[in-house]
Amino acid sequence: MDWLGCLKAIVSLLPWVDSKATPHVVYPFKVGSNVNDMKEAIDRLIDLKKDVEIEIEEAKPVNGTPTNQIQGWLSRVQTIETESTDIVKKYQHLCRCIWDISPNLCSNYKISKRAAENRDKATVLCEEKSSINQVIMTLRPQGQEMPASSSKSSYLESVLQDVKTDVNGIIGIWGMGGVGKTHLLEQINNALCKEPSKDLASKVLVVHVECPKECNEEYIRDRIIEKLGMSKSNDMAVKKDNIYNFLKEKNFVILLDNLWSSVNLNTIGIPELKEAVTYKRKVVMTTRLEKVCRAMGVEKKVKLDILEWEAAWSLFEKNVSKETIDSHPEIRKCAMDVAKKLGGLPLALITVGKAMRDKEDLKEWEVAVKQLKQIRLCDVELSDEYTSVFKMLSFSYDSLKNEELKQCFLHCSLWPEGSIIVKDDLVQLWMGLGMIDMPTLADDYDVGYSYIGTLQTVSLLEIVDNNTTKMHDVIHDMALWIANDKKEVMNKWIVGASAYERGQQIVISSDTEIVSVLHQEGNSFSIADNSTKLVTFRGIYNEGIQLELFSKLTFLDLSWSTLKDFPVEICNLMHLQFLNLSYLFIRLLFPEKFGNLTKLKYLLLRETIGYTFPKGILSKLKALRVLDLTQRNPIDIDDGQEEDLKQLHNIQALGITISYGGLSKIVSVPVRWLAVMGYDGSYINFSSSFLSNSQLRRNLFSLAIRNCEHALWVEFESASEHRSNCYFEKLEDLSFEGIYLLREVKWKSLAPKDVFPRLRVLRFMSVPHLTSISWVINLPRIQELSIMVCNTEQLFSIDELNNDEINVSQHSFPSLKIMTLSILRKLVRISDFTIAFPALEILEISNCHNLKKLPFKTGDPPKSLKYIIGTEEWWDNVEMEDNTHRSSLQLYYKSNYKSNFVDYAPYTIPREGGC
Repeated sequence: MDWLGCLKAIVSLLPWVDSKATPHVVYPFKVGSNVNDMKEAIDRLIDLKKDVEIEIEEAKPVNGTPTNQIQGWLSRVQTIETESTDIVKKYQHLCRCIWDISPNLCSNYKISKRAAENRDKATVLCEEKSSINQVIMTLRPQGQEMPASSSKSSYLESVLQDVKTDVNGIIGIWGMGGVGKTHLLEQINNALCKEPSKDLASKVLVVHVECPKECNEEYIRDRIIEKLGMSKSNDMAVKKDNIYNFLKEKNFVILLDNLWSSVNLNTIGIPELKEAVTYKRKVVMTTRLEKVCRAMGVEKKVKLDILEWEAAWSLFEKNVSKETIDSHPEIRKCAMDVAKKLGGLPLALITVGKAMRDKEDLKEWEVAVKQLKQIRLCDVELSDEYTSVFKMLSFSYDSLKNEELKQCFLHCSLWPEGSIIVKDDLVQLWMGLGMIDMPTLADDYDVGYSYIGTLQTVSLLEIVDNNTTKMHDVIHDMALWIANDKKEVMNKWIVGASAYERGQQIVISSDTEIVSVLHQEGNSFSIADNSTKLVTFRGIYNEGIQLELFSKLTFLDLSWSTLKDFPVEICNLMHLQFLNLSYLFIRLLFPEKFGNLTKLKYLLLRETIGYTFPKGILSKLKALRVLDLTQRNPIDIDDGQEEDLKQLHNIQALGITISYGGLSKIVSVPVRWLAVMGYDGSYINFSSSFLSNSQLRRNLFSLAIRNCEHALWVEFESASEHRSNCYFEKLEDLSFEGIYLLREVKWKSLAPKDVFPRLRVLRFMSVPHLTSISWVINLPRIQELSIMVCNTEQLFSIDELNNDEINVSQHSFPSLKIMTLSILRKLVRISDFTIAFPALEILEISNCHNLKKLPFKTGDPPKSLKYIIGTEEWWDNVEMEDNTHRSSLQLYYKSNYKSNFVDYAPYTIPREGGC
């Protein structure tokens, strides 16, 4: 009997086969029909998706945004749509059919089974769409408090009184740089945000915008749209109309900080201030120039003067500390002389004061008096020259302990004025420029973070939060003044000020060493002299750059550029040590000559469309220290590339996204950031072959497990022979993403704190069947916990902790700072027992409508708490003990008027140390 006859005989027996086995038996013979059924189901799903997208687009002009629920649905639709396209392609490629039966039964089985599963998923998503009641939500923005110094400006009460009057118009606050204008505006912002309102109609919308030196109406318009959480548009007229329509029937105060020239409020979209009768409308602006106040037509001008002596001395003494001043009888006299030389300028008093905080040697104070003796503060009437102010502030720069720290400070100015600087990005810059070059990356980050801490201590950098910092605009100007050899003309270091200053003419002269013009399209470059000294370039690539002329270039960052092809002239930059080609929307084809860059230490290719290296090229980059190849899709490593990676003997960090099957090809490379996809097993065993390589475990800093469709649980074995295989000594970031069938994480006489002793960040993304995460409470260093798209009713259960044989000394998250819960529709409670959150700063609740209780006693919130974030509807329904407790917690509440989906791709070199 031929094989077809055999198959027909088998098919004839199918009615007698057990019902559970039947689908698997018939899968190979129904591949065609299953694929067609899947395509029909996907087509119906796509039609629904298009209807939703039209509804979202139509809601944009009226400040509507998709709900978190519908955004999650659209994300799942996109995933299944991509998977289905892949199934169809494989079917068309593999299935050369006779009566829909392929000779390759194994391949047909896999394709048919996947098609049937996707058909069922598509059907479920169609049904899920019909149960979603709200596609669009209207954003209800309000003011947002800002970090501000606890010291109260003496002008605050009078200016607040002017703001609260019924007379609409513009209030202009002006004065020289460093006199306290920004500090005052931040305090006004925070006071207005805390202002109670009787009802919705009496609420005042507060919008704060920091304006860089070259900002214009377009910049302010975009920042207002961002603050309001409105959908963005490329059409300036549409943006203007959207702002106008949103504000025209509201009470509002617009705060514009640090204007250098007048702007047209009507062009921005701000409704006419004086015409409103029933609404309160104010614009409060700060500027260094009185003429800007006149040009803006302000109704009330407030000039901030330098401090009187008593106030100046009090501020200086506070920042130096009384202990230091009283440490020697003569130091107080010297300190008073120093304070007098600073002329009452608050920024100088704070900065120099903190620089002298630990100086208890009288000689150091005598030197300080001598250095400041010849510096006289400019007259308070403003001029374009701030040389004397810079000289006073540069005293703090001169007091820095070593030359490396001084250079690190100066390079903070490569970010545009007013920028929020991510600390890891800053340390990465210092590393790439060779200013920090320790034996290991852990040492690099430890040194880098200690430098940031030192600069913040002396007020040369400002604290924003745990992860970011910034420079005061006067400090920024001072740093560039020093970097340019204390000259007004900045041709040695050229720093672009704003992404909204179009058409800048950037002249690279023979003296130019650094150009930093981040994300500024439309700029033109010209080179005044071919013998350029340029060593650092950060910016958007265009044809005017002429990279081949920059033979001394050591640092090149072209990330986010709209490149059409790989710039082959890069291969001639023989001194290049740092190259960033991340976030490019082309496939990079590296030429053979790329192997000439033998001094290259850092190569970053994050989130590019793709790249191709000729065989043997990577192995020529002998100095390579960090190689970042992270993408959203797995990378296929062939034998040649595997051999290349093995030859990189100096590499300390590899970032890569790879399929489970490719793990064996990276075992000899120190992987720091790893995303693993496509694990087909029913459970993930961390102590088996999944991560059995000891080097991989020892080096991992960040791990993401993604898209494991069939995994039901994650298991940590308790057997003694496997315990050492479960120890991840450096892992700080762990995420489980798109594991749709995951139900639990199993621990058997094995403590999570022993497996993940340094874990700081833990995320669960799209794990709808996860029952609870009680074991997380055993992670003593966890600082950030995020759970998104999960159907559990409770996160932490006391019974699970007791039943898992895990020793718990106390129910506490000692280090947890941020907890984010999003799209947990069935969540009723956080836990059924009391948990302490002594370090909690931010609790963000989004689309958890059934969660009525906070995870701590309403009358006893954590002392560290800063914000409770959620929709107003949810907040109004949170159960409180009484109105007194609600009032006490109201101080922490902030409305989340837009969703905060997090991109988990790494943005910096994978960190190994620091916190």
